[in-house]
Amino acid sequence: MARIAGVTLPSEKQVWIGLTYVYGIGRTTSKAILAAAKIEPTTRVKDLTEADEQKLNDIISKYTVEG
Repeated sequence: MARIAGVTLPSEKQVWIGLTYVYGIGRTTSKAILAAAKIEPTTRVKDLTEADEQKLNDIISKYTVEG
């Protein structure tokens, strides 16, 4: 289970949709974050590695979001 910015993302969703569960991240921002992290948007949240989660947390920390 991926925990990004204090929010547990649903594991069966594609990661670009899962990121929208974090307050302050919409579809456009989600795609920009994934492009910066070089992660395929259609990857399932359950298939993210710990390194991918760390990259996402580092990038999202630059945005104003919940958590």
